[in-house]
Amino acid sequence: MENNQKSSPEEKIDFFLLSAHELRTSLTAMKWLLKMLHDGDYGPLTEQQLDAVGQATAASDNMVTLLNTTITAVKDTGTVTYANNPVHLPLLLAGIIKEFTGEATAKHIALTYHQSPTEVTVSGDDSKLRIALHNLIENAIKYSAANTEVIVSLAKTEAGAVITIQDHGIGISEEDSKHIFERFFRGANVNEGGTGLGLYSTKLIIERHHGAIAVQSQPGQGTTMTVTLPLTA
Repeated sequence: MENNQKSSPEEKIDFFLLSAHELRTSLTAMKWLLKMLHDGDYGPLTEQQLDAVGQATAASDNMVTLLNTTITAVKDTGTVTYANNPVHLPLLLAGIIKEFTGEATAKHIALTYHQSPTEVTVSGDDSKLRIALHNLIENAIKYSAANTEVIVSLAKTEAGAVITIQDHGIGISEEDSKHIFERFFRGANVNEGGTGLGLYSTKLIIERHHGAIAVQSQPGQGTTMTVTLPLTA
């Protein structure tokens, strides 16, 4: 018997959020395989083949940007269903770091992870926290110059679980820092493509987990994003 039951708006939103993350991860992996082809890791390519690989890479980048826009669904936080399960942050962060190792290496950026020596567990939705932390680490790498370092740290404190993502990139002005979590906002010194929705959706996810996010930055000196989440009771 055919099931004609329609999905609720909440289910549709959750589907898009989870699908966007999974598809983006696969596209990122494909991007670095294409780069290996372009760099001759599998043998020399003709000029025509190099051009085709370049077009495929551009198409992949465009698709990642398009997928990122689906995260706008997070703005309806009042209707989105969030799971409430134990989330092991050391494992979650280690997985995200692994996803970005190839990209960081290709950009000659040292990606360092300082893991907490003790277990750090929070209550919440693993998939949505992954999206938020993925956004922050992705931005740190995107806006960093070659031969710099991005440091991701996790600590267990009296205030809760504290995650910091520190880069030595272009930085953010004091005025722009007041607005970076606003929907569609783009900094005056940002030349990279983007939708202006990543930090907006990240803040909503963190706050939905009863946490907080703060930024410290200076133009040309880099940026540090600090996320604080309550520990599992």
